[in-house]
Amino acid sequence: MNWSRLPALPVDPSWLESQRIVSFQRRHKAALAFDIMRTKLLKDAREHGWKTLGVTAPTAGCGKATVAANLAISLTKHEKLRVGLIDLDLRRPRIASIFAQNGQISTEDYLRGECRASDFLVRIGDNLAIGASRDAVGHPAELLHGPEAAQTLTRLRDELNADMLIFNLPALLDGDDCLGMLPLVETSLLAVGAEYSTVSDIDIAERELQAQTRLLGVVLNKCQYTSEQSANFQV
Repeated sequence: MNWSRLPALPVDPSWLESQRIVSFQRRHKAALAFDIMRTKLLKDAREHGWKTLGVTAPTAGCGKATVAANLAISLTKHEKLRVGLIDLDLRRPRIASIFAQNGQISTEDYLRGECRASDFLVRIGDNLAIGASRDAVGHPAELLHGPEAAQTLTRLRDELNADMLIFNLPALLDGDDCLGMLPLVETSLLAVGAEYSTVSDIDIAERELQAQTRLLGVVLNKCQYTSEQSANFQV
């Protein structure tokens, strides 16, 4: 795939900051946390040959899309790295809104194989490709678990040839949407919301991810006890 031919999506830094996307600000406290996360991911990815990462959460409301977007931007600070970010949370899509994207092609159409990747993806800068739409899907589990979705995403991985392909996955405990996607990712991150996630939910989600993927770590998000928005990363 020729990345330079993907439609360019302009970004407004003030809008991104309003969406809690701070990784482009090198001196922001939370940006440092995502840079540390990036370094850990790249180290392990190089050791194991990983190229796919799934970001999920125990339940909705933990800010996993924000984590996925910040990590993707942090990775693109390495100018030679190509990064893909795909929103597979079809019940509560957030990535398109975060980046103020109004695409004509829905994620549902793409996963059904009704359009090409080059028609679905947009590009930010030279090395970040985003696949997302604002449209929720009525019965996402059936779509995500179907053979067309798996084949389409496998083909996307090969065509995009990104150094890291990040999937914003559905929440683990809000249904079975996420379970069908876990075999497609080599490693995973669990985003938990301070004062949102219970210890029991975190434990169940961790065990599920460890059983099906290599769990990279846990991100404590939405912490109210710091002067700046921040995320804490634990291996």
